[in-house]
Amino acid sequence: MKPATQKAPSGAVKKVATSIKLAYGFGDIGSNIFIVTSGFFLLFFLTNVLGINPALAGLALLFPKLWDVVSDPIMGAISDRTRSRWGRRRPYLLFGALPFGLSFFVMFLAPGYESESARALHVALMFALGCTAFTIINVPYSSMVAEMSDDYNERMSITSFRMIGSSIGVLAAGGLSMPLVEMGGGGAAGFRFMGIVFGTAIALITLVCFWGTRRAKTLPVAELAPPAGEQVRIALKNRPFIMLMASYMLQSTGIGVLMAGLIYFIKHVMELPETSMGVVFPILFGTAIVFIPVWVKIGKKLGKIRAYRIGLAIIAVMLVSTFFTQASQLTLFYVQVFLLGIGFSSFQLFPFSMLPDTIEYDEMKSGMRREGIFSGVWASGQKMAYSVGPGIMGFALALSGFNAGGPQGENVATGIRVAFCLIPAAALLLSFIPFGAYDLTEEKFEEIKRKIAGK
Repeated sequence: MKPATQKAPSGAVKKVATSIKLAYGFGDIGSNIFIVTSGFFLLFFLTNVLGINPALAGLALLFPKLWDVVSDPIMGAISDRTRSRWGRRRPYLLFGALPFGLSFFVMFLAPGYESESARALHVALMFALGCTAFTIINVPYSSMVAEMSDDYNERMSITSFRMIGSSIGVLAAGGLSMPLVEMGGGGAAGFRFMGIVFGTAIALITLVCFWGTRRAKTLPVAELAPPAGEQVRIALKNRPFIMLMASYMLQSTGIGVLMAGLIYFIKHVMELPETSMGVVFPILFGTAIVFIPVWVKIGKKLGKIRAYRIGLAIIAVMLVSTFFTQASQLTLFYVQVFLLGIGFSSFQLFPFSMLPDTIEYDEMKSGMRREGIFSGVWASGQKMAYSVGPGIMGFALALSGFNAGGPQGENVATGIRVAFCLIPAAALLLSFIPFGAYDLTEEKFEEIKRKIAGK
């Protein structure tokens, strides 16, 4: 690998201050509290607390996410054109913090309507509101990496701080959600209590991120830019971006099924109480946090592309092996969760450090910087893929004869095994097809930067 002085003729790579990286990474804690609680517990909340048919519950969580397909690129275009004393992205952290926290709380209000459809519709509408608040915060936030540094490996370092924050958010939400529900009295009242606690935390975390990134590098607004619709069409002609996003959408679909199905797998396959999520989550995401610096080193040695393929293979193998795990093999299950965490760590790190590299490719082709548009299109694809997960899990539960209010039939455990283990593994393996066409190596990236600089 070439040293930094050779890669950047203008001098050594400018490192982003650790304090800025820490503050930036801290912001993703709040975002992942939202992602995890909605991804892991909202389907369970609908079926087991509100008593809604799992197929209807899956649909209730699908349609709000389809709104994100439209709203995310729009938000990206808005942030690209924003002029303020705080830059293009950070104003949305400041002014969106309180709505983001409040919208999380209203998702778990547990309405007392007699009609099952009314209860499902209420949660769907509140979830749509929460998704919109999340978009206002997260799309500009995601766009900041490409502005903070233009170095291939420094971006991976910044992203590693973000993914450590992400893992802490996942760990906190996954490990504390059910204990908070129990602390609040269980059932609907318990979920409301959890919503208040996490909603407050989300708002405060976002404000800390805004304050801590005040010295982060930002870029000026482009004087001339096509309309948002035209920019989206241009983004969809960026081959590296499309190949990366296609592979990531397949992966996110699988992870979405895994997220929605984990609590069911623990309860109905491993025959453990729901509070065991407080044990499984620390193993899974504690491992993910610990191994992020390891994957950074592997990525620098082998390259992001090869390292990421190894991580995906680990996830797929562990999911297939878990399909055969019996309730009596608890130690084996925890070992599989640990190894799954190692692979999951790569899923958190590499796609988000590769995304900013595709923006340089676009700048080479178009001469414009459009971090917001690309982050918006990426986020819409991610959310659409994640939204399919609860739907798949909901229909799998319905087809297997899941009974939210009573004993389960003999087919339920098998249906959960197939949905939780095999469907995500298949999606990850399919993602290797488009990912095989992604070829933005470090050498090609540096060549793109030289062309942009006119050298």
